[in-house]
Amino acid sequence: MNVAEIIVPQQEVAWLPWAVQYFFFVGLAATAAIIAGAGEFLRGGRWQRLQPAALLVAVSTGVVAPIALLADLHQPGRFYHFYTDITPWSWMSLGALILPVFMTGLIGYWVLWQRERFKEQGAPRWLALWTAGHWSGRRLRPWLAALMIIGAIGILVYTGSEVMIVKARALWHTEWLILNLAMTAFMGSLAAMLYAQARIFRATAGDQRFTLRLFMLALLGTGAGALGWAAGGWITDSVSFQAFARLIGQFAYWRIVFALSVGVGISLLVAALWMLRTPRGVALSWWMAPLALLAAWSFRWAVLMDVQTVPKYGAGLYPYHLPLGSDGLLGILGIFGLWLAVMMVLPGIIAGREAANESMKMSEVAHG
Repeated sequence: MNVAEIIVPQQEVAWLPWAVQYFFFVGLAATAAIIAGAGEFLRGGRWQRLQPAALLVAVSTGVVAPIALLADLHQPGRFYHFYTDITPWSWMSLGALILPVFMTGLIGYWVLWQRERFKEQGAPRWLALWTAGHWSGRRLRPWLAALMIIGAIGILVYTGSEVMIVKARALWHTEWLILNLAMTAFMGSLAAMLYAQARIFRATAGDQRFTLRLFMLALLGTGAGALGWAAGGWITDSVSFQAFARLIGQFAYWRIVFALSVGVGISLLVAALWMLRTPRGVALSWWMAPLALLAAWSFRWAVLMDVQTVPKYGAGLYPYHLPLGSDGLLGILGIFGLWLAVMMVLPGIIAGREAANESMKMSEVAHG
């Protein structure tokens, strides 16, 4: 009997933590932009009052996300070649075309939306040029909102598809991944909006309750997506579900990841249900934002980084140690620090704080 021994060399991970940062921030930007765009077409209701918080999240994360993408590409020339060598059959190449469309719609819509609010509420002196002239962008704004929504949907589709299309990674190769990435992004952006409404814009209790209900729907959608993937995989015996079942059965680490995912999801849902019962609970719902954002980020870490530690051939798991430099911990902290810096600057520009405060004061007087 002849024995053929296969030696598999250890390889570096192809996608670094910068990719996790990009997928996280661009997902938040796209989903928050969809919510902001809905307020343009669903006028006269709570959707419009969601726009200040939604645009704060969309613009801040939309500015940060391309920076993480450029860092992940390592070389500026790689970004440049996306446009000199377009390959329509590549989702990554299509994404290079979708991202500018989305950013054009987002920034263009925000500039016109902000201009109208400044004209109504008054602009700071250092932003007086924003309201210069007598022209109005009301006719152009719906078109930019539509462009923003189409670009956002394209972002959600292409980011999920460029991972799902990789057949060599069985865990990635499922269409459910696109839905689950989108739903966790909605969960994260709505959680950030809850924080913005409570701590920055001082939104009314009714508007916070509406956002909390949307957050619950996103949680239920995330759970439905996970259950749909599991049920469909069990019935059709898909390669993705097979790979996950093998990892759960063989490795304690993946059992811990699975248990934490289920536990955090149930905890957030129970907390949201409890907070909806009382006005005080609604007012404190912003405390869920850090955990929800961490859950959305952790899902992308598990999908993009942990899956790369699973060997395509052979047994066991490849060891991965998070570097402390710019390609690891420093890069993660740096990009989150940049987001916080942008979030500290933007509330001074985003309109809506004064109107929200006045509405809250009037509501307090009316209810004693």
